[in-house]
Amino acid sequence: MENEQLFHCIIKGMPISKAFSAIDILFDYGYSSASCSDNGHDDWQVEIIHPSPIDIAEVRRVLGLDYSFQIQSEQMPEIDWLQRSFQNFKPITVGSFYIYGPHLRNHPAPIDKVGIEIAAATAFGTGTHATTNRCLTAIETYLDPYVHENFLDIGCGSCILSIAAAKLGMRNIVACDNQEEAIRVSKENAVINNVAHRIKIFQNKACEFSEKSYDFVVANILALPLISMKNDVLASLNPGGILVLSGFTVDDNSVEEAYSSLGLSLMHKYTHNEWVSLVYRK
Repeated sequence: MENEQLFHCIIKGMPISKAFSAIDILFDYGYSSASCSDNGHDDWQVEIIHPSPIDIAEVRRVLGLDYSFQIQSEQMPEIDWLQRSFQNFKPITVGSFYIYGPHLRNHPAPIDKVGIEIAAATAFGTGTHATTNRCLTAIETYLDPYVHENFLDIGCGSCILSIAAAKLGMRNIVACDNQEEAIRVSKENAVINNVAHRIKIFQNKACEFSEKSYDFVVANILALPLISMKNDVLASLNPGGILVLSGFTVDDNSVEEAYSSLGLSLMHKYTHNEWVSLVYRK
């Protein structure tokens, strides 16, 4: 998108669950970029960026929105958006992890931190979102490379969680996502972080990950797909294995109810910025 003429659309006043579902729908429909941000409790906005004019009526139809939702669309000034995204992506620290963008590649990570280079690009997962943040914390807390022989990352996005596991010493890692762009970005990030030899990355259309079992499984996706694939996730987890689930809010107990009914033992429940991450043992 460098110096490309772009068009901008903002949808205001969306509930959090609808905002995140909208992002998936917009990507599937072909829009170049979609993101959401918090304007206050249960009041989120969705932003769309696209290289051609955005039809507001089409956006309403695609997302099933009535006229109670305020939508604005405009042509954006010509800006180097790649450079702007770099400037906006400041390095962050999550536990022992130091996450930075490619513009800081020549600035070494603090000596007591594990450096992970992730670009603010077209796949979810730079460590800034609460769900990714807590998953990183859970991985650092519960993952033991001397005990856990293999690791599964369902809905890997940018591959940040798999890269973190590899940096902690895991050698047998499988990462999957149903989005082709996520797979491309994940493979690129694995190479950049020098861990591509430790991570098998593939596009899954359904629950192909359940063909074998794992000692540590993390799934940072949305509530509905987590619930729909619960039996496959359970089948993929070895006895005594650790399962980390994330991608849902504090007011949604559906995932916890679904997985607790499987006989899993809840070890920890993280809450951060209205989001929940669950850690189970089988």
